[in-house]
Amino acid sequence: MEDDYKAHDDYKTRMVEEYHELKERISKLDDAVTKYKRGELEFKPKCLGGMTVAQLYIMQDYLHVLFDRIKVMGISLDSDDEPDKKPLPAEPQSHGFFIPRDGKPYLILHDTDGTWSYVTNTPAVMCKIVSWSELPYGINKFSGYINWEQLVEDLQDSAFPLIPLNASSMPTIAKALADND
Repeated sequence: MEDDYKAHDDYKTRMVEEYHELKERISKLDDAVTKYKRGELEFKPKCLGGMTVAQLYIMQDYLHVLFDRIKVMGISLDSDDEPDKKPLPAEPQSHGFFIPRDGKPYLILHDTDGTWSYVTNTPAVMCKIVSWSELPYGINKFSGYINWEQLVEDLQDSAFPLIPLNASSMPTIAKALADND
């Protein structure tokens, strides 16, 4: 019986240690990303950009889930150990079409004026796209123009970071959608 109690306490200790280690790793990665964006890194990284920002966002998301689990289990953390408010995922600076990372059937547009819009993607939608930079207003369930914060709120966390599309990928997407109809 005492061994069972000790094992349960060990599990709690490991969760708290994991939480602190993850928080430290997030801080270091966030510092590296910030320095990279400012041009202050002392070395040229092979892979620091979109994938690293995506990793940072996912790590922050995991930290929030771990924190919630720790609280539900009744494990106490110091008040200064709470995670920062979950940041918005990084907004892509490129314009054009995107799809959500989670595979939901949305076609998302970042317009040249900086606004966002999305529509449920179907073969009919793909046929109505008149240019690489606009969605026609006549599409049913068109979201209208929204800002980044509203787009993040409308879509689930699993949608981010968004996957950019280019003109050459559109026929492939149209075929995949047609095959699934």
